[in-house]
Amino acid sequence: MCWSGEASAVMALIGLTGASLEARKSFTYPSELGGGTEWKIEGLSGKHNLRALTLAYFSLMEILQAFNYTTLGFDDPDNALYALLGYVHISFQPLFISWFCLSFIPKRRRMYWITSATILSAAVSFLFLTGLIINPSLPGCFAIPCEPLTDIKELMLSSKMASCSSTEFVSSMGEWHIAWQWASNDCHFIRNSYFVIAFFLPIVFGAYRVMLYSLIFGPLLSIMLTNNPHELAAIWCLLSIGFLSGVKIPWLEKFLTSKHESWKECFASLKKIRWIQL
Repeated sequence: MCWSGEASAVMALIGLTGASLEARKSFTYPSELGGGTEWKIEGLSGKHNLRALTLAYFSLMEILQAFNYTTLGFDDPDNALYALLGYVHISFQPLFISWFCLSFIPKRRRMYWITSATILSAAVSFLFLTGLIINPSLPGCFAIPCEPLTDIKELMLSSKMASCSSTEFVSSMGEWHIAWQWASNDCHFIRNSYFVIAFFLPIVFGAYRVMLYSLIFGPLLSIMLTNNPHELAAIWCLLSIGFLSGVKIPWLEKFLTSKHESWKECFASLKKIRWIQL
């Protein structure tokens, strides 16, 4: 199995088509609040617009990777630039993952959380960008370049980080997809902040089903598909396939959607089911 620039281009086209169809729904579907269409009443906070934005953003990564394939095997500035742009794109993924997860919870609950979730996710996204700061005059981990991994097993057994380079930005061919290495510092809390937003925050606001779905189609699947630690990030971005499936497959969308307005209501429902079983 080997991915290619053509495959990335096709995925980008499919993703952008899916995003367009989701955006179109906001102009034709009635708002959950009543009084008009979703776009008129809810604007960008409507669930279909949140999904459209996420699908479009992850499709941009596929476009980036399609161009990146043309530079693999060449030691030139374009090769390094695509690796850098890959890092920048990944930095802002937590924001869009949060929005996608918010689209699967009830309107009232979504409106309660959307502002705080957006602010927190955006803050973490900008924090992730500081992973590129390396300067000996700075304190702590910002003065220390990260140490590259040589095998994916070391990711679990050591304190090293994936897709890491102490000196340069590099795009190369991995086992079957693009392998990126980024000149970054040794601040592990910066990389870990991505996981907090993508896989912990959704639990807090009640989108635990989508979180588990993203966990399977993101980090778990990427670890299963390669032994190259520098390839994990590019494979992880194929999460867009999972997002598109979660939106377009009716039974899957229904399964991922939470109907409870609060955790209190959720727990009460579980207690009721348990009582019925007894």
